[in-house]
Amino acid sequence: MAVKRVLLFGATGSIGQQTLDIISRFREKFTLLGISGKSRLDNLLEISERFRPPLIALPDKESVSYLAERLSYKPEFFVGDEGLARMASEPSADVAVVAISGIKGLIPAYYALKTGKRVALANKESIIGGGFLLLSCSQTSGGEIIPVDSEHSALFQLLQKYGESSLRKVYLTASGGPFIDWALEDLEKVTPELALKHPIWKMGEKITIDSATLMNKGFEVIEAAVLFNLSPERIEVLIHPQSTIHALVELVDGTIFAHLSKPDMRLPIAYALFYPERPNLEVADLSFNPSLTLNLFPPDFQRFPCLALAYSALRLGHPYPLILEASDEVAVPAFLEGKIKFTDIPRVLEKTLNEFTIRYKPATVDEILAFHEEVKNFTEEMIKRL
Repeated sequence: MAVKRVLLFGATGSIGQQTLDIISRFREKFTLLGISGKSRLDNLLEISERFRPPLIALPDKESVSYLAERLSYKPEFFVGDEGLARMASEPSADVAVVAISGIKGLIPAYYALKTGKRVALANKESIIGGGFLLLSCSQTSGGEIIPVDSEHSALFQLLQKYGESSLRKVYLTASGGPFIDWALEDLEKVTPELALKHPIWKMGEKITIDSATLMNKGFEVIEAAVLFNLSPERIEVLIHPQSTIHALVELVDGTIFAHLSKPDMRLPIAYALFYPERPNLEVADLSFNPSLTLNLFPPDFQRFPCLALAYSALRLGHPYPLILEASDEVAVPAFLEGKIKFTDIPRVLEKTLNEFTIRYKPATVDEILAFHEEVKNFTEEMIKRL
């Protein structure tokens, strides 16, 4: 395998850090060509000195000045959204890992695919809001999308093995979050501190809250529908507190195959980077000693109304999933800042889905970004009136 040149968008986040761990373990396989970051400039500085990528994308000129004055070498800098697009289009790159959170992840994903690259995609929003664009782009350019979400990586691997022609349905698993056993009336009392304690995964604040509401799983249902061309009826969610089974596929004869592994994001990241090969990662293996307990049961949609909203948005089609995601980007910070209750999050999302006026269906990257901003503004004003 020739050395692959990697662009890493979102280098300082959780996925970014674990991607760097993989690259550092396999220096003979990968070289870091470019990185992007937003606010953690000191972290970005440390990464830059450690890996010395020749390309760095930053949000503004002030950030460029900060790094340029402190770096011991002189990389090429890219600035703003246009900079993300230009770096993603770099012809010498082989793989783009898109680990930016938020709709801005659509920019590097689109332009990397447009220029025929493999995109290791860890950004849900780009699929939810612009999946049709990304799939169309990959078909015409020869680029490819390898999902990095643990559930979609598991589905990708299962479907590679068993094929889509014999598929009846798929199952995505969810831990259920920290409030799975709480009485429904007690959910009104959930504080940000309690909601930020995920039982399995260590993640950023936004995705941790989305996991507590199961909104994250709802987004993953939409993502699976887009990536694997599945109707809502062929995607089911199962609560699985151990987070050991990441996905299951049911075939037309009733046989079910499951993908099991330790909950370690380095596994799907490495799979996306190495595909179709598999590296020896030497991460912790599953232990069957003394025993391995696996619980699977259907979700309570009354407890998790955000999951029901995701199915509704998926059935309504574009741009409703984009509206749902944009509204959630406002509702979650509002909860974290104490402006609304935990149980207000699904109420805000439903109200936005019902009341936002769709004047046009966004069809380009720029239109999707602008539409997303309109929905966020609408949601912010609505929260003020609650």
